[in-house]
Amino acid sequence: MTRYVGFSEFYHDAGVSIIEEDGTVSYATHAERWSKKKNDAVIPDSLWNFIGQEKDEVVTFYEDHEIKYGIRGGIVVEGNDRNAHAQHLNRHERIPVYGSLVYDKHHLHHESHCAGAYYTRPWQSSEDTVMVSIDGAGEVQTAVIMDHNFNLIKETHYPKSVGLIYGMVTLFLGLKPLEDEYVVMGLSSYGQDEFSDWLYERYHSFSDIAEEIKLGILIGEESSDRERRRKIFREELKKKVQNTLPENAAASVQAFAERVILEIMQEARKYGSKLVYSGGCAQNVVVNSKIRLMFDEVHIAIAPADSGSSLGCAARTWAQETGGTHVKWTPYLGTNIDREINPSEVVDHLLEHRYCGVANGRAEFGPRALGNRSLIADVRFDVKDTVNEIKRRQKYRPFAPAILEEYADQYFDGPMNEYMQYTSKALHDYNSVTHVDGTARVQIVRKDCQSVFRKIIEEYYERTGVPMLLNTSLNVRGRPMVDDLNDAKIWESTYNVKVF
Repeated sequence: MTRYVGFSEFYHDAGVSIIEEDGTVSYATHAERWSKKKNDAVIPDSLWNFIGQEKDEVVTFYEDHEIKYGIRGGIVVEGNDRNAHAQHLNRHERIPVYGSLVYDKHHLHHESHCAGAYYTRPWQSSEDTVMVSIDGAGEVQTAVIMDHNFNLIKETHYPKSVGLIYGMVTLFLGLKPLEDEYVVMGLSSYGQDEFSDWLYERYHSFSDIAEEIKLGILIGEESSDRERRRKIFREELKKKVQNTLPENAAASVQAFAERVILEIMQEARKYGSKLVYSGGCAQNVVVNSKIRLMFDEVHIAIAPADSGSSLGCAARTWAQETGGTHVKWTPYLGTNIDREINPSEVVDHLLEHRYCGVANGRAEFGPRALGNRSLIADVRFDVKDTVNEIKRRQKYRPFAPAILEEYADQYFDGPMNEYMQYTSKALHDYNSVTHVDGTARVQIVRKDCQSVFRKIIEEYYERTGVPMLLNTSLNVRGRPMVDDLNDAKIWESTYNVKVF
């Protein structure tokens, strides 16, 4: 039996995924869960050793590194020691030295993003499906529209990038790009748009690096002029951010991002009534809620950032070699904590202490905790500040409500799914799970949910009459989610919060 291994590495948020020959996704995880370094760009040897090597396997890399790093002049590991990757390359058998990354196949960056959404889509049809990927930058592309056969319809090239501009504002607000963009999104609800029109105009004035590649002028006077103009833009943007309130800067970049992303989606709608969507920008739940209204059906990759492309590139290779159209998956694909958990005892603790952790079963793949690595709380009390203090987060940051699916429409109005990918209007007064603008990023907990979380909420509902709990990831700001049992024990003792 052949297995298909996919990996993404060397930029940020590295990941590894395994798909069996029958299409079952048997494992998927983020490098950070093993290394304990948030958004780690390098897959640690301990993870490679855990996965092991099999004689009958096909290994796929998530992008064309020769194009990407040829343009950039070498591998750059964001957020890590710039020399750390060299040691890793020399140690790892599959990747002995830069310039000879050893794998069987690779796909383009945005193709891997699209594949991660396409092969996990919940519907069977394909001809009516269009694919979109939007992020900071792949090899050269920053956004693509593809048909169901992965044929390119439209593309946008560096430096014209929604993701990169959003990242710049994140940086100029004193936050961490490629990590804190969702913080900016949350902050935007408090502010007023001041300069989104200016951003939009400057975005459309950027020259196209792809055309420069074709003309052979990546270096020289023309390229230097492009870089000079880009630096001027950065300085102008920095001044605009620093000369206004942080919440107004956040509102401005959010309005700009929505305008550009929705324009891309309007174009995509011409080619399909059903959308699969991925890339880092697909984590912007505010825009996602508007996108949902434009298509008959929408499926967003559960791990839309680069780590999820490990699953995407493996799925693309698997489909090409087997003819498969859908992988068999759940969001619970990572490390397993196999221990008994009594929902009644969890609720007993909640009713007495108002919050606790849950670390049980297989860890979630993707940025959201869905009940297996969660910090949960009693929504009847305003525990928002307390939980933000535990997690070392800004006090304006919102929390998600996790609600039994049969009651969701009674408490929220708007798009909702199992993976917290949209925002809905709250129809209740539980402020602990409602943002300042009256919305909430809802997690619907289905009746067939594979997590013990469903039983915990059912027990809580039986005893309180409220069918939802506050749910956030079991971590603190700047640190990965709890992964294994040892992590859970350390977290419990460090932060003095019971973890079941």
